[in-house]
Amino acid sequence: MADRIQMLERLSAVFDENQALVLADVIYRSYNDLVRREDFSELKEIVRDSGETQHRTGQRVEQLAEAQQRTEQRVEELAEAQQRTEQRVDELGEAQRRSESAVQSLAREVGGLSNRLDGDLEGVAAIVVEDTLHRELGWEVEELSRVWQTRDGVDEEIDAFGKAHDPSRPDTTLWIVGEVKFNLTMRDLDRFSKLVARAVSHLNGEVVPVCFCYRIRPAVQERVLESGYLLVMSTGRMPQGSNGIPTDSVP
Repeated sequence: MADRIQMLERLSAVFDENQALVLADVIYRSYNDLVRREDFSELKEIVRDSGETQHRTGQRVEQLAEAQQRTEQRVEELAEAQQRTEQRVDELGEAQRRSESAVQSLAREVGGLSNRLDGDLEGVAAIVVEDTLHRELGWEVEELSRVWQTRDGVDEEIDAFGKAHDPSRPDTTLWIVGEVKFNLTMRDLDRFSKLVARAVSHLNGEVVPVCFCYRIRPAVQERVLESGYLLVMSTGRMPQGSNGIPTDSVP
């Protein structure tokens, strides 16, 4: 801002006091007006810049609002998708429970059928083995039946069990220990061999292992005969040695 007193002193050196006073006042006022106009121009420039900045800020706010709206819409879509997924999971769980119930029901039916078939098979085996041992070996065989026996604290099942008598050895008690299977396998034979060993250690007399089956593979049949067990097929035939493979066995 201009210094009025200093300006008056300088003008008084050239003009008289009244003229210097008037000139100093005019110059002072003109200078101050000029400064205010420049300040106002700068203020207008600042206001204009602020308006543009505010306009850009408003546009940015609108963009952010639109982005937020799209985000909220996406969140709603994801929530709906999750709800549909949870519903689908519930449906699958219900279907699985129904399936498991059906499987359990089928297992019970199959188990019951298996038990009936096993009972029928063991009944047939008892009749065929009794008749075959009498016809082929001349033995008198008492009625064979399925029994449970406890050996060394372990309960085990014998498919066909009973006494037999060989007229040529009247003083010897024969114990028939039989394994009955539709299709005799190596695993069945391994388990049966352990059962026979336990029977030998607990029974007084001679244990006679007998395997009865409808079908048998040659390797299993050879193993049976090599073990010294009797093999009775469902036809009533008794293969003798590795060359005596019956025609109704599985190749």
